[in-house]
Amino acid sequence: MTIPSASERPAAGVRVLLSPAVTASHAAELADAFPGVTFTPLTPRAGVPAGAEDAVALLRVGLGKPQLSAVLAAAPALRWVHTSTAGFDWAWVPEIPARGIALTRSAAAYAYPIGEFTLAVVSALVKGLPLFAAAQRERRWLEHEPLDLAGLRVGVIGAGAIGTEIAWRAAALGMRLRGLKRHPGPLEHFEHVHGPGELLELLGWAQVAVVACPLTPETRGLVGAAELAAMPRGSYLVNVARGGIVDAGAVVAALESGHLAGAALDAFDVEPLPPTDPLWEAPNLLITPHTSFRSPGNLARVVAEFRANLGRFLAGEELLNTMRHPELGY
Repeated sequence: MTIPSASERPAAGVRVLLSPAVTASHAAELADAFPGVTFTPLTPRAGVPAGAEDAVALLRVGLGKPQLSAVLAAAPALRWVHTSTAGFDWAWVPEIPARGIALTRSAAAYAYPIGEFTLAVVSALVKGLPLFAAAQRERRWLEHEPLDLAGLRVGVIGAGAIGTEIAWRAAALGMRLRGLKRHPGPLEHFEHVHGPGELLELLGWAQVAVVACPLTPETRGLVGAAELAAMPRGSYLVNVARGGIVDAGAVVAALESGHLAGAALDAFDVEPLPPTDPLWEAPNLLITPHTSFRSPGNLARVVAEFRANLGRFLAGEELLNTMRHPELGY
């Protein structure tokens, strides 16, 4: 992907388009930070206003692919799109590679709420809260001894930005962390980071496995029956990534056999999850509607990441959080 040259980024007279979802207060914040830049909001239906065809950058928030393609067609000078999403796939339209438009993502904006959410569901599972909630509905007094969080062995599949946010929070409560990463190396809060070929070793160690990696051709179906069987009996699985990474049928079977003591799934191949899906009836399974990333503070964090990158764009510097592995989509 071509990064626009410094000659294509004049320091003054630049126009930047903003999605309708960007609030007036955030637009004013950007205008105050960059007085030489004109920030033009798209129309309520995501159209490019007359006279704004010369825009060179776009902050994309909540635009569907057809809308994004229409914006790019109406703004032929666009050289850079920043998407509010953590994944590039939401903004990967044909015009991006065809025109050599730089595409950056909001790498850290959602890591914060996902880190909090993951810690909450791990704690809920190992402390038996789903079991106690079920017993309460049945008016049944349940005797159950939960695990300690201190010393709990947590394996994080995907030790990137989200995995790191999970790790430091878990480490603060005394949990032990190991991770899995495409390019392993020492990472703070992790006692060891495994390479891609060591997944079974990581799972064999972990009492809790957390899936936090991107969905790519390599990771689709990464966690199936064989991988779950490698985990200790009575362990737990948490998926805060994408549904396609985990074999949902294998999770149901592992829960029904008791091999998994519990699981929490926040993402699914089909969303919303159909009412007839067997997952709804699986024992000790916590189902959430792809909500781990949601937070009232997300837009402010997205704008902050965009603001930092806009400074680099105007200075002719390399942009942050571009696509490193185009063949894998991230």
